[in-house]
Amino acid sequence: MKLFILFTTLFLIVGCDKTTRDVKNTTEMREGQVVEIEGEADQYGWIPHLRLTFDNEDQTVSEVYFDYINSESEKKSQDDEYNATMQEKTGASAKFAMEDLREQLLNVQNVEEINIVAGATQTSKEFIEMTAKALQYYSEGKTSANNYGQGNEVIEAIERGRKSTTLKPGGDIEKYTTEIQNEPKKNSNSPVL
Repeated sequence: MKLFILFTTLFLIVGCDKTTRDVKNTTEMREGQVVEIEGEADQYGWIPHLRLTFDNEDQTVSEVYFDYINSESEKKSQDDEYNATMQEKTGASAKFAMEDLREQLLNVQNVEEINIVAGATQTSKEFIEMTAKALQYYSEGKTSANNYGQGNEVIEAIERGRKSTTLKPGGDIEKYTTEIQNEPKKNSNSPVL
């Protein structure tokens, strides 16, 4: 039984090594705030998905991801048949429209200056509406740090990881768990590095 506890403890310690990496990257994670918006599915089952990454120093959009995803996790931009049909009927493919809209936002940094892509009016309107909502969320602080969680969840996860890595081989796991559970909560608004 002691051997089992020893191996379990060692496994927990070794398995938590990513926490060290996460602590080193905390500053980097906070620098690229992300807002993700998912729209309603259209009549064909395509769900629009927008992700904006912001540069916190100058408050600008640094990366834009925009595509439609169906129930099989396929992207509209990569559906050659759909794009060919749309190109033939409207003069613009969904892939072209999404690329154009992303580039416009990166260049003008203002949702009000984004132009409707001819032949892709619905796609353009959805992009503009979702971008306006994402910019509002960003201004209200409703962001996640590179998809690691909302607000202070990143810091709290790192704290939990730190606690789990301080158990020494041969330590009493039950006593350690009780100590963590009884430890007073720190102010989650202050960064922990």
